[in-house]
Amino acid sequence: MKNFRLILAGLLLVLLASGCAKKAAQPLSLEDTPPNHYLRGMELVDEGKLPMADARFTRALELDPDYAPGYAGKALVTAMGVPFQSSGKHRKIELDSFRDLIDKADGKATTTADKFIVAVTAMRAETAAKDSKWLKDVRKWYSRAAKIRKIDEGRLPYYRNVEARDYFMGKAWFEAGEYREARTLLGMVVGGDVGRWHQKANILYSRAQKIEWAIANYTVTGVSRIIASKERVSRADVAALMVSELKVDKLFAGRLASTPVPAPSFVPADVKDHRFRTEIVDMLKWKVRGLEPVYDAASHAELFQPSRPVTRKEMALALEDILIKVSGDATLADRHFGQDNSPYIDVKPTEAYYNAVVNAVSRNLMQTDISGAFRPNDAMDGAELLLAVVRLRNAVNIY
Repeated sequence: MKNFRLILAGLLLVLLASGCAKKAAQPLSLEDTPPNHYLRGMELVDEGKLPMADARFTRALELDPDYAPGYAGKALVTAMGVPFQSSGKHRKIELDSFRDLIDKADGKATTTADKFIVAVTAMRAETAAKDSKWLKDVRKWYSRAAKIRKIDEGRLPYYRNVEARDYFMGKAWFEAGEYREARTLLGMVVGGDVGRWHQKANILYSRAQKIEWAIANYTVTGVSRIIASKERVSRADVAALMVSELKVDKLFAGRLASTPVPAPSFVPADVKDHRFRTEIVDMLKWKVRGLEPVYDAASHAELFQPSRPVTRKEMALALEDILIKVSGDATLADRHFGQDNSPYIDVKPTEAYYNAVVNAVSRNLMQTDISGAFRPNDAMDGAELLLAVVRLRNAVNIY
């Protein structure tokens, strides 16, 4: 009788547990599976479409409430929203939320592949959120990922291979401004088999190398180091770095002896409260090409558009204009126009910015890629910007 009661109690507990468990939704098609929704969700994260990505992860969990990658994906989306929280209270709520989701994902992970997915996604989430101890936490998760053995890479629908672990740790070191450590790990990915993370690692390795070279050969300010790590720089970033490194008032006033330091004709409305307001106004005083105010039809006003990314052709125009102002050689402005053939496969001699590109590249202020392409419409990254400005600073011998 006693054994019967124990068995009956056990059955009741099982029934209660199954009754309380969240019921999985039924798939509506062959493609309506947790792995498919997870993969598309991660791709949407890469595209910056976070609400759509979150909806995909939610659907994955509706189909399988124990699907660890789904919780990890939702944690990453939540963490990416942390930097946009203005108040400390809301920031803490979001930090706690993404870590709760990571803990849940960690608890649900049973296979080595799922454990790897959770660890690498946690690294990315901590890097995105960047609280006071973010790098320490990234290293903790990296260590956990490195200890996972016998991973079936066929069950890594998004990360594909274990090199993702080294790539995202290298990326974290890069964003922390530790470029030597970044190059060590990124170099491991670049030197391995060509896979999903090979090209990304190669690009980031090159950027780290440029920044290291600039820092090793020139004195750069704290502001410059922060801007140098950016994947794409804004018009405000360019103004800030040029003022910080070139000392434009001193540079132009010293070289253009007959020209007094001008006063700004006006301060655009969209820079009055900007953190780099002073630097932007300093650049506007000297009317540097490529960084002029732009007429905005919606507001019927001339605006600086401080957050707009700077293209490589705009950067070439700005560098050329500074060279002309400093050297006093007005012939630089059209010296290369009229050529029949262009040395760059993607810049025609008839383009308005062609002359500026030739001046920037021939003076080693900017570079083409290995194919000879200048990529005029690509956004300028921080490493390229820093290198261009410090080389220009050296060329004009500011100090």
